Amino acid sequence: MDFAIVSWLVFATLLGLGNTVGYHRLLTHRSFKATGWVRATFTLLGAAHSGSPVLWVGLHRYHHARSDTEDDPHSPKDGFWAGHTGWLINAKHPLPCILFALSGFGQQLMILMHDVRRLMGKNPPTWRSVCADLMKERLMRTLDTPMVMPLIFMVQVVAVWMYAGWWGILWLWALHAAMTNSSWAINSICHWPGFGEQPFDTGDDSRDVPWVAWFTNGEGFHNSHHRFPKSACHALHGGPDLSWAVIRVLIWSKLASDPWVPRSFREKLLPANNE
Repeated sequence: MDFAIVSWLVFATLLGLGNTVGYHRLLTHRSFKATGWVRATFTLLGAAHSGSPVLWVGLHRYHHARSDTEDDPHSPKDGFWAGHTGWLINAKHPLPCILFALSGFGQQLMILMHDVRRLMGKNPPTWRSVCADLMKERLMRTLDTPMVMPLIFMVQVVAVWMYAGWWGILWLWALHAAMTNSSWAINSICHWPGFGEQPFDTGDDSRDVPWVAWFTNGEGFHNSHHRFPKSACHALHGGPDLSWAVIRVLIWSKLASDPWVPRSFREKLLPANNE
């Protein structure tokens, strides 16, 4: 049991960093540069639970361009739960949204349905139009190929089943439930007026919610992120930001370079003798 808990925490942290350091700060906003194998490693960690990196990046770039408007892919303007999961299942009533949030593997089912529709010619990859930079990379194109993501998920299912049977499936379910809801919390909690604060006027409803940052590797400082989308650090005024700590370690190890942070915070975040 102790091994199961420890391994779950390790995998949850690694997969989470694949999403926050990889998909978000590296691929979407190009907040820093990384060596080829580091870039590929974080991309594959993100792909283990978040789907195609090209689709994820495309949706997030749309979100920043249209934040909290009718064209925002996942704004809670139609209700908290609509912003959390309703945008994925086209629902506004809290009940189906909550059930989907609790489903654990629900996102993987949506990815499968999404890919089936692509194979039927009913879901053209329009997201690629804002991801021309990623489409130059073979790995990104491969991961955006229909049925590749479901295959990656099935490999996970087979692996845990062979190792621990139904207990392994439960372990994997808990992992995916935690990962997906942590990611969706940024869309719902960090855009909901009842939480956090807005240190910057960004023209949208983004909020800095420090307690969310604890389980999202620093992503909870969402208003600061919307003010400076390209910043490799989100906790500009201090607070938990594991993603930034990892990026700093990568830079120190010469595995990453050129981190971007706002000029007014540069001396604090990147002292000249530590770059």
